[in-house]
Amino acid sequence: MARPIKHTVDYFPHDSAASSGKTLTILESRYQNNGYSFWFKLLEILANSPDHYYDCRNLLNWEFLQAKTHLTSEIATEILNLLVELEAIDKELWEINKIIWSDNLVLRIADAYKNRRNIIPTKPSVNGPKPSSSDNQ
Repeated sequence: MARPIKHTVDYFPHDSAASSGKTLTILESRYQNNGYSFWFKLLEILANSPDHYYDCRNLLNWEFLQAKTHLTSEIATEILNLLVELEAIDKELWEINKIIWSDNLVLRIADAYKNRRNIIPTKPSVNGPKPSSSDNQ
């Protein structure tokens, strides 16, 4: 029996110079360690989510994100809106569907899919069928 195809990763790159980039510099400037922590915990969630998107329309998913990051709904929303402006997460998916997707993360983990000889996940469609809330818990 063949192994099931995996659509998550156990690892994503965390460069030693990550905090000198635009995204983390601005997050830390506005939110101190909460900004830094939120970003990397969000990346962990995305890396462990099937096909690397996270559906915040699902109340349990939204509650989990807040619990994982130890932030209120208001602050988490503020940071996610800032991440849209910084082009760290997809604007359309977040603003229209409250789905978090990061092109940069998926590009950085592409080698894992190449090594598995598996197709890399693609961005969910804004206009197509919406991911079910059970897909991404």
